[in-house]
Amino acid sequence: MSLSSIASAGRGLGRKAVAVSRRRANPGSHGLPYRGHVHKNHHQIGPRGVPPISMCVRDMDDDTLLTLAAIEDHSAREEILKRHIMDVDEVEYERASETFEVVARRNMEGYSYYMIALPYKVGIFSASMLGIVSLPMVFHLPTVEWFNEWAVTTDVPALRDLETPLEVSIWAWNWMEPPLGTLSFLFLCLQYIRGQMVNLGLKPYTGWIRSQRGQKLADEFPQYDSRILAAYSETANFSDYTQMKKEAKKGGKTSTNGKSD
Repeated sequence: MSLSSIASAGRGLGRKAVAVSRRRANPGSHGLPYRGHVHKNHHQIGPRGVPPISMCVRDMDDDTLLTLAAIEDHSAREEILKRHIMDVDEVEYERASETFEVVARRNMEGYSYYMIALPYKVGIFSASMLGIVSLPMVFHLPTVEWFNEWAVTTDVPALRDLETPLEVSIWAWNWMEPPLGTLSFLFLCLQYIRGQMVNLGLKPYTGWIRSQRGQKLADEFPQYDSRILAAYSETANFSDYTQMKKEAKKGGKTSTNGKSD
């Protein structure tokens, strides 16, 4: 999602800046606290004459969160969604966090992590096996002799020409070079095609799945800004669903970063 889209979606946060200032000055007037949690040491002045630096997204202002969200920082997009829920539902941060957990779980429902991850796992397993097997197929004499007898049937050099792994590789490279070179060129072409698809705005498999998931989430929660929901959904990891199921069985809560609270 582009910076302009996220910034536009976050204008609702900026429009409530005056109300937030009033809540800070007189938190009891509206019965609603400030949207974000403030670090317990945030108001303490340190040796530098300013409050200590906090890396917690709860302590960050809206502009900082929008900037981080534009570079696809998932924790920032989570916090933006929580604050957006606070604004829309007019609830406290804790209640908004509970609603956010419902949204996060619905974001993962309807998708089988194992089916989504299957192409990637097959690719990882295949590439790992090919890389490992290629070493003995080129440098290990018994393996080279076995493969030659089984699939190649070329003449075997004299034993004095097969005394070292490098000499074995010279012989094996006669038939190993074509498949290895062709596969390397094929993967290079596929990588180039994917790059051009991204340049044209065409979404590969992962991008298409994330886009469909974000649209589904926006349809299920029409009361919230669809762009904020879609931005959050796009950066949520597919593996979070499996982690959520494990934590649900244990009776614990899990954040969408895959860490237990």
